[in-house]
Amino acid sequence: MFGVKLPENFRQPFFSKTISEFWTRWHITLGAWFRDYIFYPVSLTDKCKKLTTKLRKKVGNFYGPLVASAIALFCVWSCNGIWHGSAWNFIFFGMYHFILILTGRIIEPLAGKVKNKLHIDNNNFIYTGFQIIRTTVLVFIGELFFRANGLKAGFAMFKEMTTNFSFNLIKDGTILNLGIDKFDFRIVLIATIVIFIVSILKEKKIDIRESIAKKNIVLRWALYYSLIISILIFGAYGVEYTPVDPMYAQF
Repeated sequence: MFGVKLPENFRQPFFSKTISEFWTRWHITLGAWFRDYIFYPVSLTDKCKKLTTKLRKKVGNFYGPLVASAIALFCVWSCNGIWHGSAWNFIFFGMYHFILILTGRIIEPLAGKVKNKLHIDNNNFIYTGFQIIRTTVLVFIGELFFRANGLKAGFAMFKEMTTNFSFNLIKDGTILNLGIDKFDFRIVLIATIVIFIVSILKEKKIDIRESIAKKNIVLRWALYYSLIISILIFGAYGVEYTPVDPMYAQF
């Protein structure tokens, strides 16, 4: 009973090279539920199977099954948006990812030919970095609409970001008026670096918990207490602190 491990729910999602890969790493248990109870039941219906058989003969073995997959994918992302909330920005969030994933799938053969022609190595460090940054930016755009107070507000925020952005907001101190000061920024930066290093180690299949558990008992518990004390010292709480609900608090 005490040896049961909770299923992994997030697996370094911001190391993903594509939107499709991102959603195999983010909220894994929810994704598995949508896959097992919506995607497969829809794509394996008799009508979808017959449609796939007909289209295979007309458009080939790649694009033929893609139509049935697109129908199932549409159902998945419609339900995903509605599951997050009954508002148009959540519906848009679902359709946004549906279009990105489907588009990526459609252009996959063309992208492969272009990469071969340009002799681009999929494992090249620069190309991999480009893929990760591109995916992260696309995810952040989706999250912008996800967190917006309505679809109209989401488009207004997106327009402001893309037409009125300036690095002077960082230089002139404007960003410090958003609720956190220079000290907070330093703490966030340090925490981000720590999380980044841990994520890299996990991406390299290094089990952090297991590695710590093998250390000398004095060193191990010194590390545990240091982490606990760091949370107590640098955590956001106390007089005049306004608690903010986590992103998934309402779901």
